[in-house]
Amino acid sequence: MQNLVLRIISSFFLFLFFYSILAEIKYLFFLSIHFLISMSIWEFLRLSNFRLFQNNSYEKTGFLLTRQKINFFDYTTIIFLNILCFFLIKNSMYLFFIFFLLFFLFFFFQRISFEKVFGIFYICLPIFFLILLRNEEDFRIYIFFIIFYSITTDVASFFVGKLFGGIKLVPKISPGKTVSGSLGGIILPLLLSLIFFSNHQSSFFLIFLTSIFFSLIVQIGDLIESSFKRYCFVKESSNLIPGHGGVLDRFDGLFLL
Repeated sequence: MQNLVLRIISSFFLFLFFYSILAEIKYLFFLSIHFLISMSIWEFLRLSNFRLFQNNSYEKTGFLLTRQKINFFDYTTIIFLNILCFFLIKNSMYLFFIFFLLFFLFFFFQRISFEKVFGIFYICLPIFFLILLRNEEDFRIYIFFIIFYSITTDVASFFVGKLFGGIKLVPKISPGKTVSGSLGGIILPLLLSLIFFSNHQSSFFLIFLTSIFFSLIVQIGDLIESSFKRYCFVKESSNLIPGHGGVLDRFDGLFLL
């Protein structure tokens, strides 16, 4: 119950963040993007470093993770990525590609592991696309759908799984997830989509397929992030968002969407 209260309170601040993304005030959007990429990469790099210094025990409390520091390379990576976001926001594509090449060379000479490079780009590319979509006419509709399916899938999976329980979905990756919760995370968003969007021009078949596809993508993104946390011997990516964990915990499904 205490965790549920924290989740509800934190959800208010998440709502403000989503409002900043959707708002027509450009500076709010810019600040939100820089915050999102900085905190996401900070969490990922800190988890990667934490992995190197841990044995094969599962550290459930995350106590040691809270004391894990990032190094000079990590700070440089975060600065580089923020510069790339800045050039994208300003639509300075030449400067973006120049710095992207420098960023790639920086990785090459530092001999960074493939898994770290893959993780960084897995997080950054959706944020880059989000910036590029900012000037599109349907940007807010697209973001609304992402937020809608992410929230409804997570909420439905959580409550249906708690209510019905049953067979575990992938116990080695995420012990708390059940098959019933996964099905609930597909069925409830589908029903809500049919209720809210059936009066629009979209066909029933298109709504049906889109809803199932989006819900599955959200759950796959969640499992990918859970797998990485399990790989790093932690339960949450950080404690930045009380009741939710870290930025990667809350936005895991959005990265694939």
